[in-house]
Amino acid sequence: MPNNFAYIALLLWPFIALFFYKRLPVLNATFWTIVGGFLLLPVKTEIDFPFIPPLDKESIPIIAALIGCRYIKKVNVKLLPETGAARWLVLIFLLTPFITTYNNQETYNFIPGLTLHDTISAIIRQYIIILPFILGMQLVKTHKDQLLIFKLLVISALFYSVLILFEIRMSPQLHAWVYGFFPHNFGQQMRFDGFRSVAFLGHGLLVAMYIAIALGAASMLLKEKIKIKILPPWLIILYFIILLLLAKTVGAFLLGMTLFAAIVWLPINITKKIAITLMVMVATYPLLSILDIFPHQKLIQLATSFDVARGESLSFRFAQEAQLLAHAQEKIFFGWGGWGRNRLATSITDGFWIITLGGYGLFGFVSMFGLAVLSVWKAVKCSNYLKGTNEQQIILYHALVVSVIMVDQLPNASLSAWLFFIIGALLGRVNHVKFEHKRNNLRAI
Repeated sequence: MPNNFAYIALLLWPFIALFFYKRLPVLNATFWTIVGGFLLLPVKTEIDFPFIPPLDKESIPIIAALIGCRYIKKVNVKLLPETGAARWLVLIFLLTPFITTYNNQETYNFIPGLTLHDTISAIIRQYIIILPFILGMQLVKTHKDQLLIFKLLVISALFYSVLILFEIRMSPQLHAWVYGFFPHNFGQQMRFDGFRSVAFLGHGLLVAMYIAIALGAASMLLKEKIKIKILPPWLIILYFIILLLLAKTVGAFLLGMTLFAAIVWLPINITKKIAITLMVMVATYPLLSILDIFPHQKLIQLATSFDVARGESLSFRFAQEAQLLAHAQEKIFFGWGGWGRNRLATSITDGFWIITLGGYGLFGFVSMFGLAVLSVWKAVKCSNYLKGTNEQQIILYHALVVSVIMVDQLPNASLSAWLFFIIGALLGRVNHVKFEHKRNNLRAI
């Protein structure tokens, strides 16, 4: 059970955010409000008010960021994307719960049917989920803004690595010491005769993925020759690679090294193709799984050749996924809704994609994952306006980061607010490039 300090920390975070917005530029303040909440606040701790979804480490920083942008920094942040495909995808994402509720009024597996209350609560929850994307889309416009996001990410990871290294050596105890309870299965944090760090993120998988994205960010700084104080980028990269190895998570290590290799070593055209390929795989994964085309068995064999335990773990995940997918197909368009209706009595839901598909069907999956697909597709398209420049490279590297983030949503559920902020930041930068390109063409005429 959470101790009193866990609830105090949640209640204090808006005041900490207020300090950020009073002292820092709006983009810096928003980053530290959202990412700081992700890194430091307790997991599985909620302040539950009537009628609205519970307030926790995901929702409180996002709401605080919106208030800080609009009412402290006086930034005219729109509550929805103003035009284009992003607006339609967000609207579909928000309106899908209406039909989902209508289709799920019957009792299922002793779980009561959904009501109007569930509809309103789900829409509020959906909006809180998508809000960091909307903020990132409107706050990140220039090349300088884009680099700032990744510079701040590297700085945050350097500081947080102290906690990570402590837990790798001493075992994951910080969450229990500070907030009174351990947030997950302790046995899952034991790997290769050692420990994975959990810190305040809830699971070692989330810690490893955070390091992997930070490694990609550090690789961008190396390409841009940007130092963090006196630390050269190559030293930070080496440190993050060692940290990623110590995190003892094979999937995150492979994704992190993909980012590093593609950004530092590969030609930009190859990096572009990798980003596109990964995103196409993510977008088509449900269909490929339904048609039994995706090479699940080959991946299990590959994982087994590396480590028998990892092969067994992957096989178990795919078996659970297949059962959940069969259940999701019974209400394939709008899903089963919340309260565990998208699950089976003995199932374990790991992948964010199957959670989304089972909960809100194809409409939910397409609208949520479609925002990432749209961001990458538009980034690749608009990068042609910036050929041969550092700006083109950073946009395509950012697109690769988003693709890697979404690949991780197939086996895991790591898509939290800070990652949605990074995805929205890519689309915001891309839209600004497109706007500048049109304006320059008009001037030329």
